[in-house]
Amino acid sequence: MSPKGSTHTPGPSRISVPATSIAPALTRASLRSLGPALGERRLQDLLLLATEVVTNAVRHATSGGDDVEVLVDVQRERVRLEVRDPGPGFEPRATPDPSAWPDPDAGGWGLYLVERLAERWGVERRPGGTVVWFELDLDPS
Repeated sequence: MSPKGSTHTPGPSRISVPATSIAPALTRASLRSLGPALGERRLQDLLLLATEVVTNAVRHATSGGDDVEVLVDVQRERVRLEVRDPGPGFEPRATPDPSAWPDPDAGGWGLYLVERLAERWGVERRPGGTVVWFELDLDPS
């Protein structure tokens, strides 16, 4: 990956991690090298959101033993991360009303965090699985 401020924009990088509890840690380890291109604040946002989305993919993938694919694409103005799993997908729901926020004692915070920190995100059903993606805008400096 190119240092922050470089005119070269690297192409997308793809990693495949086993759909097991180790997947989020493997994903974070792969993404840490993007620090110079993203800056510390956006790197931390990326690591947090990637952890949440990969954890959901592992939790909801229906076929045991399948891998979770992670695609990250860093451009000058944004970073996009996609996580693909073989699961059936879901319909995301917005949670602007504080009464609909997740229970602090229960799960369900992953997509809430994505919704709050990412500039754009979505869920797509594609052949062979589901893709959850998000984008973070980068500082133009």
